[in-house]
Amino acid sequence: MELVSLPDDRHQRMSDPAGTATLHAARPVRPKHRTRAAERLEKAQDAASVALGAVSSYLETDLDLPVFFRHLCETVAGLVAARRVAFWRLGSNGALSMQPEPFGMPIGAERRSISLKLVPGEQGIVERVLFGDELPPLARGTCAELDAFWEEHGLEGTKNSIAVSWRAGERRIGILAAYDSSRGFTSDDAWVLRMAATATGLVWQYREAEEELDVTVERLEESMVARRNLLANVASGGDEARRRFASTLHDDSLQLLTAAELQLERIRTTAGGAAVGDQLDQLATTMKKVEDSLRRLLINVSAESIDLHVGLTDAIRDRLDTLRKHTGIESDVDLRLPSGLPEQVEALVFKSVAEALTNVEKHAHASRVNVSAGAVDGGIAVEVVDNGTGFVVAESLYVPGHLGLLAMKERAQLAGGWCRIASEPGAGTRVEFWIPNAD
Repeated sequence: MELVSLPDDRHQRMSDPAGTATLHAARPVRPKHRTRAAERLEKAQDAASVALGAVSSYLETDLDLPVFFRHLCETVAGLVAARRVAFWRLGSNGALSMQPEPFGMPIGAERRSISLKLVPGEQGIVERVLFGDELPPLARGTCAELDAFWEEHGLEGTKNSIAVSWRAGERRIGILAAYDSSRGFTSDDAWVLRMAATATGLVWQYREAEEELDVTVERLEESMVARRNLLANVASGGDEARRRFASTLHDDSLQLLTAAELQLERIRTTAGGAAVGDQLDQLATTMKKVEDSLRRLLINVSAESIDLHVGLTDAIRDRLDTLRKHTGIESDVDLRLPSGLPEQVEALVFKSVAEALTNVEKHAHASRVNVSAGAVDGGIAVEVVDNGTGFVVAESLYVPGHLGLLAMKERAQLAGGWCRIASEPGAGTRVEFWIPNAD
């Protein structure tokens, strides 16, 4: 006991009986020993804490569910002094079956395969435990009605038993039962079982969510593979169509136009008169414009023009240089593209950039275009902005002449990305798209 110095007057009072009586009366009354009820409560709380800790630790080790249940059943058995502990799961057929790896049940024992048919709404002891959260009354360390149920359904030799509902929220998963306690079961044991069953219900729900997530991820991966294959097929088919068109354009139309220009030169040398010469010059100029237009078309549609032998950054710069030479449109460029991009991603990015620049060339009447590109959020983000006349997006996407923008949106979405087009009359156009960087 700690000694405390007292004022002089209190020392004087302690010298007489009256003062002593007053001092003793002021002391608080403290019990010398804990009550038995308090000790029981503390033990129950400690046991419940151990059960919850076991659930948590087993979960952190990422054990398979059967192994998880075996360890947990063994821990619970030690806490309630039981010889056997088992989780019984309610199946979709309305029957209880023992979870794999119970504690104290010999491997291969017939009791492991017992199936207990239950009927919701019935007043049997197990129905009341499972569906009504009823805690069976205990007498002499057991529930006689529950013992009789186990004996009736094949668990012979049950000396005593106890069971609680195994649930996750409002979902009834089954019951947790303990058998054959060396000292008989108490309400404190039932409370420990309930804590373990509640925590295990959350684990069960978590593992089910994990499995569902794994299935969803697997299906998503399969759909992504199918999407990439579809995209590759579409791109391959589009490239083949471009190749055939470019071949026809080069071998037929341009060759015929070149032959016509040669023939025109021969006519010029034999024709006389200034008037005829002027007309031939005008015709030659017109034919030259037609040839230039066809060659630009050939560059735009040729599959070989997007093989990107020079790399994506240089290919975009070359396309902008071609735009400047043919239209006088100047460009501001900010390209921060990573090296080692998959060829399919490079081809998609270049096609979309080329499509946006073709739209600028044909429709924007712009004097300047800004192109920026870089790695963002696991993909390639690109922005093409011009200072042209602009247009009403909702009215123009499905109008002939602007179908390239629609194709660009569909191409990005098919690749798992996105594309946004913003424009207003007189305010220029902004095209943004993002392509995921995945093989």
